[in-house]
Amino acid sequence: MRRKLRKVQVRRITVDEKLSDDLFRFVFCSLREDIKQFTDRDDEWQEEREKLVHPQDYSRILDVKKSEAPAWETLKEGQVYLSGEFKVIGDQTKPEYFKVSPGRKQFLRIDNLGIIGEGVKALYSDVLRRT
Repeated sequence: MRRKLRKVQVRRITVDEKLSDDLFRFVFCSLREDIKQFTDRDDEWQEEREKLVHPQDYSRILDVKKSEAPAWETLKEGQVYLSGEFKVIGDQTKPEYFKVSPGRKQFLRIDNLGIIGEGVKALYSDVLRRT
């Protein structure tokens, strides 16, 4: 009898829009199941979903302890976080990429790390090589 492997969960969470002092719209997407190493390239992620978020429930929605969540007052449009079972490859402040790591629990802001721009550069490079 074969055991079914549990699905490893990695999500990208974007603070999309501040609607009022006590309401943000977040955009969530899960990492595609066939991806084991990733950056922030759109082709690595499933379809985005929106969720309205209030101060009293945002840490639960981010899937982190309240003590690990960014302070509500510091949330700004455009911030991007990774949450779930992954590890950083390379320097914590300038990662080369991220790797799925079952059982590990991580929460990290990535829009300020330069990895987003690198993912876009890699995608353009892949496209150029194919032409």
